[in-house]
Amino acid sequence: MQAFPAIARVSPVDAADRASAVDFVNRVNWLFETWDVEGMIDAFTPDAVAYHFHGTISGHAEIRHFFEHDYPYLIPGVSRHATNHIVDVDGDGVQVRYHNLLVRHALPQDAPALGAGQVMTSYDGLPAIWLYSPMRDRLVRTPEGWKIFERYIGGSTTNDALTPADTTAAAFEGLMPVLPD
Repeated sequence: MQAFPAIARVSPVDAADRASAVDFVNRVNWLFETWDVEGMIDAFTPDAVAYHFHGTISGHAEIRHFFEHDYPYLIPGVSRHATNHIVDVDGDGVQVRYHNLLVRHALPQDAPALGAGQVMTSYDGLPAIWLYSPMRDRLVRTPEGWKIFERYIGGSTTNDALTPADTTAAAFEGLMPVLPD
């Protein structure tokens, strides 16, 4: 698959770039978990392209629309775990390949209580891996640090039993994480 070309056995990326690129990917996942929409958008270059199982999204305006209208069902009660990072040279930047595991740790309606620090017991089989996706982020260094200029989400597997029946953005109003002031 072109989005996931073969890798070299050894990468010439220096240790500092490798560490900062992996840290960037993990921080972007945290921006999603905390629903920091501005931070999420800022993680992408203004002309970035994302190839998602929901479609191709280009530029900040489309990315914002996607996050605010198509993506909310993937936030409440879900944590993201990027694993098996592979960092390679990619033109003027790097590419980071990893497995992104979305773990449903609470039902969406229970997420605000969990986020407020309550300890919960689940009788719904949670926590559980909800979604697996191979990822490839192509990063470019900017004056502000790494930014994503292309994101590929490969063939994904979803545990449909953990998918909310209503995935519209309206169904998640009042359930999204709120950043402290």
